[in-house]
Amino acid sequence: MGHGGWVVSAQFSPDGKQVLTASEDGTARLWDVPAITSPATAEDVLLLADLAEATAGVALQKSGQTEILNVLTLEQVNAMRRKIAARFPESASELTPLQRCLQWSVSDPRTRSLSPFSKSTISPWVEERINEGTLDGLRAAILVDPANARLAAHFGQRLAYYVLEKGTDAAEARRDRAEADFQTRRALQLAPENDEVKTLRAEVVTLLQLTSQ
Repeated sequence: MGHGGWVVSAQFSPDGKQVLTASEDGTARLWDVPAITSPATAEDVLLLADLAEATAGVALQKSGQTEILNVLTLEQVNAMRRKIAARFPESASELTPLQRCLQWSVSDPRTRSLSPFSKSTISPWVEERINEGTLDGLRAAILVDPANARLAAHFGQRLAYYVLEKGTDAAEARRDRAEADFQTRRALQLAPENDEVKTLRAEVVTLLQLTSQ
């Protein structure tokens, strides 16, 4: 049974055989780390190390007893990702959990599923968050699909209403107003001909004038 929300932390046991994960849904899970039983599994683990370096943009190298962090170039990062993508094309089937994680990590974020083990794709999930209209849901969706103009506009609108309805403290209100203004202006830049985006931007401009008085 997996988590129902984003994983916010992970900690390996001292022997490296288990990992404890904590989620924003308030749950914790203890997982057994698969043992390396074959050369193929060992290769997958090395690819996971490559993915970690590519994601962080740095590689850890040892010189004697000294550990040195080397910043990777964009070409080095892309080469690592291409290497993984070539080994696990999207058409591949019957993958191990580790292989599915590797495949998912280098897949196109715009078309891949929400997680390596989810059947739901991003577009319908984002649309559900827009239809629900909750601030937390829209904020989570922005992290997944930041270039979605409609999403940015709805997020900005929800923020503006949040300031108007909740009456937050002055510092928080200023941050939320600035974020609402930024998100809706950005949405308009992304989709200048979209009538829904233009309407939401105009609504936010009015709301920001009300909340700044």
